[in-house]
Amino acid sequence: MSNAISVIQIFKDEIFIASGTAEFIIDLERENANGYFSLQMVVTGSAAGVLKGEYKVSNNNVNFVEPTGATDIFEGLDKDGGPLSDGVDMYSFEPELSKFLKVVITETGGAAGVTFGAWLAIQ
Repeated sequence: MSNAISVIQIFKDEIFIASGTAEFIIDLERENANGYFSLQMVVTGSAAGVLKGEYKVSNNNVNFVEPTGATDIFEGLDKDGGPLSDGVDMYSFEPELSKFLKVVITETGGAAGVTFGAWLAIQ
């Protein structure tokens, strides 16, 4: 078991329109993952958009599924969210064993968009 931690910037200044979605796929075999994940995020902008993050998994990189019993990585994050009310927060999550991981971010406020950045840590 490796103790190395990989960090990947999976979104950089991604602009989410109202109800918009973006996704990023990671080949976990190349990242030498041992099952530990965290997602650090920053939400900026003057709009009142709200974001939700979830994951889907696949062993063939074609059919991605949200496993039974899976919970969202986060929900309700906006530019005033996080422990310091500055739009910055970090969440850990435990996806099911798989070769591929897809992180899906969705603007759920429906009224306005936001700008989003995220870094995924994998160990």
